[in-house]
Amino acid sequence: MSRGRSLAVAVGVALVLWGLAVASVPGFAGGITLTTELLGAVAIVALAGGAAAVRSRFRAEETEYELPTPESAGEFSTPGGGFDDAVAELAPGGRMRGASQRRTIRDRLDELAIRILIQQGASEQAAREQLAEGAWTDDPYAAAFFAEARASDVPLEERLRAAFSGEPSERRRARHAADALATVANREREQ
Repeated sequence: MSRGRSLAVAVGVALVLWGLAVASVPGFAGGITLTTELLGAVAIVALAGGAAAVRSRFRAEETEYELPTPESAGEFSTPGGGFDDAVAELAPGGRMRGASQRRTIRDRLDELAIRILIQQGASEQAAREQLAEGAWTDDPYAAAFFAEARASDVPLEERLRAAFSGEPSERRRARHAADALATVANREREQ
């Protein structure tokens, strides 16, 4: 606040307090009589002060305030997102192309499947046998992921549809295996 404005506020507050004191105890007036000229002078001073305040408001440049940027939620990865990306990147084609990717995904799903089957009460050896036989699920694609012999259990119609879908069989089997494992794990939690 500027020095002139501070002085005007102080004088205004003092006059208001003096006016309240005179209104409650008329003896504080100190011989000042209220005349029309005095009231007119006070009114003119009040109007001039109000006009000056309004004028300064209109003349002031509008200040553009820059608000702070709100905090963002941040970028967090979705659980399993890396696995989904790795499965989506499985390349179709020859055995040598993407072999390390396939091995990584197979090892990861194999470890997860054994853990889930052990949680259901199977021993580690029994869990490995269930995976090798494909007896752990009804989904033939999921069973074929761990037991290549079960790949022939997929009905001919499904195999034809899959052949024309353009999705590599390893990707399809891995996706079905992950979904079947999630179903088995959720079934275990619900019981």
